[in-house]
Amino acid sequence: MGFILTLVYIFLTIISPDQFGEKLADYHVLTYLAGAAFLFSVPEIINRRHLLYSVQTYLLLGFTIAIAISKAVNGWYGGAILAWKIFLPCVGVFFFIVANVTTPRRLKILALTIAGASLVVVIEALCGYYFGFRGDTFVLTQGLFVRDEFAGQFDRLRGAGYLSDPNDFAQVLLIALPLLFLAWRRGQDALNAAFVLAPAAVLLWAIYLTHSRGALVGLAVLAVMLIRKRIGTTASLLLTSGSFVGLLALNFTGGRLISASAGADRLWIWSSGLQMFKHSPVFGVGFGNYTDFYEITAHNSFVLCLAELGLVGSLIWVALLVTTFMGLNKNINRQEKSRQQSASPKPAAVANHSYRPMRLKAHSVLSTTFRTITVPVSNFRNTPEFCVLYPVPQQWVIAVRLALISFVTTSWFLSRAYQTPMYLILGVATATILLQQEKAKAKIRTSWIFLTLAVEASTIALIYEIVRLRF
Repeated sequence: MGFILTLVYIFLTIISPDQFGEKLADYHVLTYLAGAAFLFSVPEIINRRHLLYSVQTYLLLGFTIAIAISKAVNGWYGGAILAWKIFLPCVGVFFFIVANVTTPRRLKILALTIAGASLVVVIEALCGYYFGFRGDTFVLTQGLFVRDEFAGQFDRLRGAGYLSDPNDFAQVLLIALPLLFLAWRRGQDALNAAFVLAPAAVLLWAIYLTHSRGALVGLAVLAVMLIRKRIGTTASLLLTSGSFVGLLALNFTGGRLISASAGADRLWIWSSGLQMFKHSPVFGVGFGNYTDFYEITAHNSFVLCLAELGLVGSLIWVALLVTTFMGLNKNINRQEKSRQQSASPKPAAVANHSYRPMRLKAHSVLSTTFRTITVPVSNFRNTPEFCVLYPVPQQWVIAVRLALISFVTTSWFLSRAYQTPMYLILGVATATILLQQEKAKAKIRTSWIFLTLAVEASTIALIYEIVRLRF
């Protein structure tokens, strides 16, 4: 029941601003639904205790505390409660997912629910874009300026509510795009065309109509990640660069340029964020206080965290991403290594034999104790034992990682550090990592700490150098 309520909650969270307008907010439907999901998730948490083996659990709790502290140290103790009221729905999304996604089948259903909800919003938005449904709710008419001179107008597709910014809308669609491919079935061309490729084309067209420059960069990064192993990093960069230029020629950004001069206003904002960090380096200027010091928000999730929460909050925020990437990469590399070993030539000593013993940990479904299992060497990756060791297929893990990369890439241009999309994909990724671990043997390691410190320092230095060189 907890899983079903989680699916409904996430589905409504994505589509409610578009599909139901103010009715859900008026009747507090999502609040009551979240409460019910929490109550039905408690037994799962108590019985499995898998949340305790996730470092992301402790980091997210620490991040929530850092948000409250940032308000308190800046003189408003009651602001901590208000900040939690804003941020706790994001925390709820993460915990509902991790608590209830306990099987690969549930992971697939959740991923397709996210993709399906995104498609519902897209179809509604396209009706508004092409047929005028609900007026200008789904269309933002924006002025185009070239060298500070007005050069016309262009329309941008958007959602409603918290997706009313076309850039935010494009980010959610980019996250949903890789998750859609969890429905892919090998050898089922007709089904794949109908239920994967066609919806993917709709999502891509909607992303194009947002005319988001950040989305274009995000698509370029996804393309490099997808093809670099097949054709090499250099060739993939060259091919993607050519496609990037082609999309610009096809008016992907609505006629706006992607350059340092075109982003000068954004660099001014980042410069202001660095000044806020310099003023309050430990705990920041306070959650939600960026616009008290500058007229608009940071347009960069890291800068927003750094300025509002200081080193304490931004380090935890970076650690959430670092640990999740490390977990996904570790699993992908392990599966790849196992596949390579299973496909490697057999030693001369066993060249005339079709089988050799391999000692594996068998799941309780296969055996209640450790036993020696004899399997065909060349077909090991297709055996039930391989599926026991890696219940989530490698392709699924890669898709989840691509969705997380989509968020990180687009967040470089958006202030989405405290918004639902980040904790939605973090929850999916964390659940994926936990599904690949033996819960009784899972350990929280500390090697991520040094990488987090390195990423934090290098990102601050990078932003500082970009701003310094520009101005």
